[in-house]
Amino acid sequence: MKRFYQKSLQFIGLLLFIFLGLIACDNSVKIERSQPLPQDPLIEVYFNLNEAKGSDYRDPYRNIDRPGDNLEKIIINTINSAQSTIDIAVQEFRLPNIAKALVKQAEKGIKVRIILENNYHQSFTDFTSKMITEMTTREKQRYNQYFQFIDLNNDNKITQKELNQRDALSILNQSNIPIIDDTEDGSKGTGLMHHKFMVVDNKIIIVTSANFTLSG
Repeated sequence: MKRFYQKSLQFIGLLLFIFLGLIACDNSVKIERSQPLPQDPLIEVYFNLNEAKGSDYRDPYRNIDRPGDNLEKIIINTINSAQSTIDIAVQEFRLPNIAKALVKQAEKGIKVRIILENNYHQSFTDFTSKMITEMTTREKQRYNQYFQFIDLNNDNKITQKELNQRDALSILNQSNIPIIDDTEDGSKGTGLMHHKFMVVDNKIIIVTSANFTLSG
């Protein structure tokens, strides 16, 4: 019996040695990031999860580093390049920096128009106690996340100053930029308004698979 235990301990020790060796080898392996592919002169492609070299950015809201293309910055740069018009159709719009860029362009005389999905046409202050009570679990979770996003000083209260900094629709509404939704024709909406595109000067088009919201 004693001999059996000795052999068992030796076997366990061998397995532990191999396991630690594998961990050491794994830690020493560095994954080389590939060089980015050249962009087409007329059609450029970007990814919010991009493992190519140089495709890193810092999230301006949460101050975290992310491996991917900064899609918000690309959109803002395109907005800033506008000479006459900016037309946007997007289901949900929650990114304040894009809203601020649009306001600046509108103040310069650029014609800005926005279409949203009717379920996302509310600024934060439009939510009533009744609406919040009737929210589904998922909707309440999203509401709480947005509350935390706007509550810059984490005091569990939302001030007008915080709304002016973080609530995209409040920022847009104060500028009188025209915003309509898919009930504009008098219907209740189709539930299919999932567009996500922007047209600048009738010649530059940005089409995305993501809403104007925080990346996960």
